[in-house]
Amino acid sequence: MNQDSRRRPWRAAVPAAAAGIALLAAACTGGGGSPAAGSSAFQEALAYAKCMRSHGAPSWPDPNDQGQFFKTAADSAKFRAPASAYQACAHVLPDHGQITPAEQHQVTLLALRFAGCMRSHGIPDFPDPTGNGFEFLPPAGFNPHSPQVQAAQRACRKYSSAAGKILPPG
Repeated sequence: MNQDSRRRPWRAAVPAAAAGIALLAAACTGGGGSPAAGSSAFQEALAYAKCMRSHGAPSWPDPNDQGQFFKTAADSAKFRAPASAYQACAHVLPDHGQITPAEQHQVTLLALRFAGCMRSHGIPDFPDPTGNGFEFLPPAGFNPHSPQVQAAQRACRKYSSAAGKILPPG
């Protein structure tokens, strides 16, 4: 792993319906299961993905079955989109993708709890969030695919999922 890839922040682009996130946690956990076609979160997230693809982000992925978009350093290229795509598709998001200062504070607290949880579950050098919501700079040599990291992420998922109910994608 080169130094540049270690320094890139890991983010989760969260559900269009604001139904879940798993930033760094998402890097390893994936969706699983079949799409909840009747779920409004899934339907709104799918509509957002289609809108993004039709407005200049042809690689924008579909959401998982929970209506979540996961963005990692490894797949961040799929989430590249011109500002005009975000603007054109904001109408699909609840509240046009905006969160209140109180919601931002809540996300920050959840991100801090997630980081502490990861450390308490065997990832002692897991960093605190960068201050940009649920975004972290992974430590040198961090392997998001290791069984130990994946187990810690599963144990800490409640914090990332709670934050995902607040954050818009992007």
